[in-house]
Amino acid sequence: MRQQIGKSQLALLIILFLIGSTPLFEFGIKAKQDSWIAMAIAAATGLLLTTIYLFIQRRAPEAGLGELLKIHFGKPIGAALGCVFALWFAYECMRNVRDVGELTSAALLQFTPQWAIMLCILLVAAYTASKGVEVFVRVVQMLFPIAAGSYLIIVFLLFFSGLEKLDQILPIMENGPMPVLKAAFPDLISFPFGQLFVMFVFWSLVNEKKSITKITIWSQGGVSLFLIFMNMLILCVLGPALAGATSLPLLQAVQMIRLANFLERLDVIVTLLLFIGLYVKITALYLASVFVFHSSTGIETRNLLLPIGVVVYAMSFLEPNHTFHIWLGLDVTLKIMPIYQVAIPLIMVVIGVRKRYKKLPASG
Repeated sequence: MRQQIGKSQLALLIILFLIGSTPLFEFGIKAKQDSWIAMAIAAATGLLLTTIYLFIQRRAPEAGLGELLKIHFGKPIGAALGCVFALWFAYECMRNVRDVGELTSAALLQFTPQWAIMLCILLVAAYTASKGVEVFVRVVQMLFPIAAGSYLIIVFLLFFSGLEKLDQILPIMENGPMPVLKAAFPDLISFPFGQLFVMFVFWSLVNEKKSITKITIWSQGGVSLFLIFMNMLILCVLGPALAGATSLPLLQAVQMIRLANFLERLDVIVTLLLFIGLYVKITALYLASVFVFHSSTGIETRNLLLPIGVVVYAMSFLEPNHTFHIWLGLDVTLKIMPIYQVAIPLIMVVIGVRKRYKKLPASG
């Protein structure tokens, strides 16, 4: 039986997937105090990119990513591309698993073995994936109020503590627009906004197809405003120098909260947000890899869960240290992402237009 998800579940999945662990960091910090402007530019471009994805999806609303690739490129090439995409999703899943291990062992649980942390988060994600998409989106529904409440508490306490200083984001564009544009393109487009590409796997499962475009655009727009706000807040609390020097800027900001000499050390809230965000991302990418492999090869999904999990966990040990992990992510992975996030969708748009053009004379 084909699993289905509701439009409200799709909205929450998009919100938590896009948020992930993004607010914990200060992306675009290369633009210094203008990083929030880089985030805003990337968010606007990301919305444009999402409309392209939705345009492709509307051609075959019942088709997942594997089927869409076959429709546009033909069965042999489409199946091969599907396997490539499935491997890429597994790789991105691995990067998030490694993020959990690196960040948790470095900043939160220093005496816990990294392999154990990564194994725990991957086992939870694999168990959820084994229960199917419907169970996953129900879990997302349960986690959303916890994540939303935690962020509200952090924002309230940061403002109540009087830690924010608006002059930290001034002067605006001191060095002109180029540093802002360099920070936005391609890095902030690739992560987090371009990662909405994975929704190709889930859009076909929504039971109200006519609502997909509206729900997706509104959800992404809301997340974009939230990420811009959190980016500005961290800048106002830490300043560009400190925000760029720490691995978890939000954790650093939260550790500065001191209220009435008793409310402090709120690291547990940041820990909770880290695990919720990365759990949702890991599970979504895990499921995407399984589903695209299934549609490309015909292998049953239940037979793919264990091999993909083993591959993801094994790959998480290939990076020798945290420095290499960061270098591979920022200097290599983010530069490759536009190939599948932008280039291939644009090719699909062109191919689709040509196919429609060829059919016009026959229908006339």
